[in-house]
Amino acid sequence: MARTPWTADHIARVENPVLTVQQRGGYVVADVKRQLDRVLSLMRTGQPVPPISTAGLRRSRFREGYSPESVTALFDNIAEWQRQFDMTQQIEEAAAPEDPKQTQQRLTWSREQQVWVREITFVSTRFGSSYETDQVDDFLDNVLRAMANGEPLPDIQSAKFHMARPGRGGYDAAAVDHFLDQLERIRPLR
Repeated sequence: MARTPWTADHIARVENPVLTVQQRGGYVVADVKRQLDRVLSLMRTGQPVPPISTAGLRRSRFREGYSPESVTALFDNIAEWQRQFDMTQQIEEAAAPEDPKQTQQRLTWSREQQVWVREITFVSTRFGSSYETDQVDDFLDNVLRAMANGEPLPDIQSAKFHMARPGRGGYDAAAVDHFLDQLERIRPLR
């Protein structure tokens, strides 16, 4: 897997984002920070950053939150940086001679399959069975990375997530398990 050459400037702009705060209706600050922490962990290790969705971000009703416009603009900037790196890599790969063994071994995952995984959202719950959100998100990042690189999916049967601490909240365990069952059934195009 090719490393993404994230610069200190990219990392600094995500570590210290310029986000507008609004009194009501903005995204919950903790949710945005959790997303940015995931992005930073990928950047610091030179890994690609999959597109970030705002679908899982909660809106703050009575407290200050980040304005949706500023959060969306930051997420769009990160996606554009990744797109530029990907384009540069594709150009370099096209110029390099192909290894016939490697070409035969690459899997082809459809765009629809990748979008389905990227856009999945789980309901957060503080009551009942729920999984730690970071662990589920990290697993989904690994699935997307495998699809993007034409690799087999991580072993779904061995995916284990810790239960969220009571009162802290996490992703509904039944919904995550159902998604994993569906994910296990999909196959690459070739």
